Amino acid sequence: MTLSPTRWLSLFYIHFFLGWGIYLPFWSLWLKGQSLTPAMIGILLGVAQGTRAMGSLFITTRIKRSEQLIPASRLLALATLFVFAGFVLPQSLPLLLALTLVGSLVYSPLMPISDAMATRMVAQIGMDYGKVRLWGSVAFVVMSTLMGYLTNLWGSQAVLWGLLATQLMLFVGTLPKMSVTLTDGPKAKTSTPWLTLLKIPMLRRFIATNMAIQGSHAAYYGFSAIYWQSLGIKASTIGFLWSWGVVVEVAVFYFAKRLFANKSAAWLLTIAATAVMVRWTGTAFAHSLWQLWLLQTLHGLTFTTAHLGAITYISKELPRHHSVGTQALYSAMALSLSVAAMMLVTGWLFAPMAGLVFLVMAALGIPALLLARGVKPIHD
Repeated sequence: MTLSPTRWLSLFYIHFFLGWGIYLPFWSLWLKGQSLTPAMIGILLGVAQGTRAMGSLFITTRIKRSEQLIPASRLLALATLFVFAGFVLPQSLPLLLALTLVGSLVYSPLMPISDAMATRMVAQIGMDYGKVRLWGSVAFVVMSTLMGYLTNLWGSQAVLWGLLATQLMLFVGTLPKMSVTLTDGPKAKTSTPWLTLLKIPMLRRFIATNMAIQGSHAAYYGFSAIYWQSLGIKASTIGFLWSWGVVVEVAVFYFAKRLFANKSAAWLLTIAATAVMVRWTGTAFAHSLWQLWLLQTLHGLTFTTAHLGAITYISKELPRHHSVGTQALYSAMALSLSVAAMMLVTGWLFAPMAGLVFLVMAALGIPALLLARGVKPIHD
């Protein structure tokens, strides 16, 4: 079977985010079902978060040419399936820790690899990235909602079986051929190592900008539900607020090419940084549902526009041989390490500050704005 790049990548995003829509919200529930203490669950989740960053850096950057991306995705999808199958075995703490480490290492590179494939197709055939990536967001919302019902029916084991099913779908989905061959061209240079990329001042500026913007979401990811419950908002309504943010995300992805076709990465990142200051300042003081609903609409700017800015920079404003390494750095440092670090900070500050912790998140918009305006293309 042969699929067009748009269909191949749309299916990949769907299958990946079906699994992520189970893992991210519900894996802690499965760990709790293994009779682990909250402290031990926190340690395992922290280990997983740190290891995901290492997987993005040390595995993704082993890929030297675009032709290697699809074979790598197949191998890693199969490895992830086998690791999750290991959780079916009777568990001990050493086995749980080992599976967590290996699973995070092989699972995490799939996201930057898929984005690397997408950015290559943006450059090769002018593919509309937003209309492909939006299917991942749709899949995440659908599966996270569905899994809530399934765990009520069948308990925490539904989480593991759901993950096994989605990982099998992910692997099978990588088997068809893509009708357009991913290629850097016959005269392309070998992919630049990520340590070499970090020596380039403009790339450091790009990564730092995205770290500030994406790290500003840490309080939202970790503590928004707890804080909003303290305001008297029901859990079902909190679920609606989260879903609304993703609905806006999907809409921005859908119209991205029409809205931002001629916009630079610096412009998109500047808009996102400005929205960071507005969204999180408002969230710190918002107490009513309608205020929070309006502020959640800004998720389409603080996350989606920033992500589109990163993809624009990697696909259009960098030499081709910098793209895979930069994609790995973006995934590891902006989407993983910065969020993990700021989650630790917000964890320390949430008890004394409560909702005012979102002002710390808003403050990250200031360096992000100053840095974003100076992000410029890099040429050979």
